[in-house]
Amino acid sequence: MQLRHLRRLLATEPTLRHAKSAASAEEHAARARQVRAVVERLARVERAPLVTAESTASVRDGLHHERLVFQSPVRGTFDGTLLAPPDPPPGPAGSAGPTGPAVLVLGGKNARLDQLTGDVPPDHPDRNVAEQLARAGFVTLSFDHGIGDGLDAGRRAGRDEGTLLAHAFALTGRSLLGALTGDALGALDVLAAHPRVDPLRVGLFGHSLGAAVALHTALLSGRQGIPLCTASHLGSYQALFERLLTGHEGAVLPGILEYADLSDLYATLAPAPLQLQYGTADSYLDPDDARVAADAVRETYADIGAETEIHELAMGHGTHVGHAADFFTRTLGATRPQTHDVPQVPAQRIHFEVDERRTVLDRVDAALSSGILTQGPQVARFEELARPWTGTDTAAVASGSAALEIALRIIGVAGRTVLVPVNTFFATAAAAVRAGAAVRFVDIELDGLGMDPDALRAALDRHPDTAAVLPVHIGGIVSPALDPALAHCHRRGIPVVEDAAHAFGATLDGRPAGSFGRFGAFSFFPTKVAVSGEGGLLSAASADDLEQVRRWRDHGKSAQGSTLHDRPGGNWRLSELHAAVGTVDLERFTGTLAARRALAARYDALLADVPGIRPHAVPTAAGSNYYKYVAYLDPDGPLDRALLKKLLRERHGVALAGEVYDHLLCDHPQFARQRALDAAGGPFERARWFARHHVALPLYPSLTEAEQIRVVAALRSELP
Repeated sequence: MQLRHLRRLLATEPTLRHAKSAASAEEHAARARQVRAVVERLARVERAPLVTAESTASVRDGLHHERLVFQSPVRGTFDGTLLAPPDPPPGPAGSAGPTGPAVLVLGGKNARLDQLTGDVPPDHPDRNVAEQLARAGFVTLSFDHGIGDGLDAGRRAGRDEGTLLAHAFALTGRSLLGALTGDALGALDVLAAHPRVDPLRVGLFGHSLGAAVALHTALLSGRQGIPLCTASHLGSYQALFERLLTGHEGAVLPGILEYADLSDLYATLAPAPLQLQYGTADSYLDPDDARVAADAVRETYADIGAETEIHELAMGHGTHVGHAADFFTRTLGATRPQTHDVPQVPAQRIHFEVDERRTVLDRVDAALSSGILTQGPQVARFEELARPWTGTDTAAVASGSAALEIALRIIGVAGRTVLVPVNTFFATAAAAVRAGAAVRFVDIELDGLGMDPDALRAALDRHPDTAAVLPVHIGGIVSPALDPALAHCHRRGIPVVEDAAHAFGATLDGRPAGSFGRFGAFSFFPTKVAVSGEGGLLSAASADDLEQVRRWRDHGKSAQGSTLHDRPGGNWRLSELHAAVGTVDLERFTGTLAARRALAARYDALLADVPGIRPHAVPTAAGSNYYKYVAYLDPDGPLDRALLKKLLRERHGVALAGEVYDHLLCDHPQFARQRALDAAGGPFERARWFARHHVALPLYPSLTEAEQIRVVAALRSELP
């Protein structure tokens, strides 16, 4: 018997269970993010917008009635019904037109669409919940789950169609619940966009299997304050699936109990409005088990100062529609303060789709199973994928800083001078210091934000012992000033190392960053345009140079596999685990680059008439990757940058990105002792002006048009 084995597995404590002791709001929020990420990964929802292919409207029995046919690229066509009071009430102040509150209604496994909506007499008094909520003043939308009468009855041989579908979905590594949740997410968007609906007053209702779908829709919708009411869906997975044997395969995600039980999923929604209903006469639930789960949810809500509404009722496997209507009246009422969390527009957002995350996990698993955790096939693939964007062969290393230091050690800068733009990240200069060089600074030019050629020529005259020059492609712009700067270096036989940490995918006159100097050094830190977690890359036209990189990155081995070392290398290797992330990100980089450029173009248009700020004009020859979207505040304006950032964050939930950069290298304490030595190169007026007056707007591929409009509206409201 496998039952003992199963019971042992079911008794294992979920790893993300909410703690019994009181948790702070911050701890709850962190755990909630983890749970949502697990649900997203296990559900593998194929998000696809629903299109209303057909719509027929009428008025029946005092209700506005729309018969809808949805078209989904995932599921095909399926039916839905929207019900509404015939005359929508006026919306809240500031809303557009007569809109009202709405509820997406998700019925149980055996619920028929025409019964939910009252088109035919319901087989249970509470089955027509969509009709009853519509008569209570809510716009309701219901749709056909598609798990009835789809399979031939003869071939089913009396077996439950939903169970068969759940098993078939599992063959593909997916779940029936994930498919149903995908449909519900699409329907939720359709409902929120309906002209009769106030999009800020939308709730979710679900019964039985529909409750499981509603719960997971709430977890994945991104509307973290959405009110949710569920009926006849409470307890522990252990009781439902082992002791009672009443659980349905379509109501759970495979593997979820390793992380969270049903009560943990409900608790994750806190502090969003939540009503749970369960019946003491429900043959599918154990009242004592449901009561324990209800107490766990209530306790988590209380821990963070929120309340939830839980009804233990003398009913069977049904719904108390009156309680549901009262709940939505309170949580979606026109006079009620807004309950939805105001979403923030962060300075940076790293996003991998679920399938991309699974690919990363598969590659990490392959590395773990092979036992090759560094310098293996994933690193080789990472280097191969990078080559089209660098124009030369590459060698992967541990970080962008390591890339710079290795290049400078190969050149041999110890005891000599390295010239660095005064406006760059500390790591650029620090790499030269670690390689044994004396660092001297050069001013920038303001068109392409590159090293100023005239200032560079003067610095070369002052420092005849210069061993290398490190131009930096600030903000993802390869400046046209790079060509005359290169010419100065070539005439004197001085090698150039491009600090292209910002510039993966950027070009100048069609030539990629990293292909202009002897070396190009790239970073794949999480804030960059392409990421591997931690990682770097060196590009070089010379095969010998790249072979030297491979020796330096592996403790200076004299040859691959050798136990002899002929140089003071370091542990600058890239791990297979980081390369697994990097390969997935590089495989999608064409889309990433296109998205960043499209977002920048939209900012250009949106900012055209905003006073007090002007975008940086990228030189025509430069194909920027828009690592940063740089703009300038009016120098004579009443707001300084620090105050503006504070106002945007506190009043509008908008976080500006970090500057590039707000402090010049010569102002860092590390270099304070050499300021007198650099007096002839100062006062770096152009770099200092740039450092004081620029801002960087949030820009990343997952930034939406609505978020960009919000950023610009916030700027318009705060700038004079």
